[in-house]
Amino acid sequence: MKARARILLVFLACALLSGCMSLERKVDAPGRDFKDVKRFFVLRNLKDNHGIEDRLVRTLKARGFEVTSGPATMQPDSAQVVIGYDDYWAWDFGEHMVMLKLTARDPQAAFPYLTASYMKHVAFSTDADLVVALVVDELLGSRSGKK
Repeated sequence: MKARARILLVFLACALLSGCMSLERKVDAPGRDFKDVKRFFVLRNLKDNHGIEDRLVRTLKARGFEVTSGPATMQPDSAQVVIGYDDYWAWDFGEHMVMLKLTARDPQAAFPYLTASYMKHVAFSTDADLVVALVVDELLGSRSGKK
């Protein structure tokens, strides 16, 4: 009986620890970076029920950028990069974020030139501010010296 309990514990530990989280950065326009960027505009997502817009603004400001946010009609002429986002939440023993995708595009363009995303497969809660910070750092990879 003890052997079965040990096997079950090992299986449970493997299931919980494997494939917990992934970060990905996709460059659609090589040669683009944020070296000379000072001003961002975070485009409001009308489906945002968790304050991701505000978290993005705080995170980018903490990294020394000028940041405004709102609907597309409020985009200032001085914006150099528009940040869009999509998030997905699940409820498994409590609500938690399972996906956050950030896109960066030119203010006049319709399509992004850079995408960073976070996926989490295990149902444990992660602080949303931490997730936003991780994905912003992934997006800014070339500026922060990561990539």
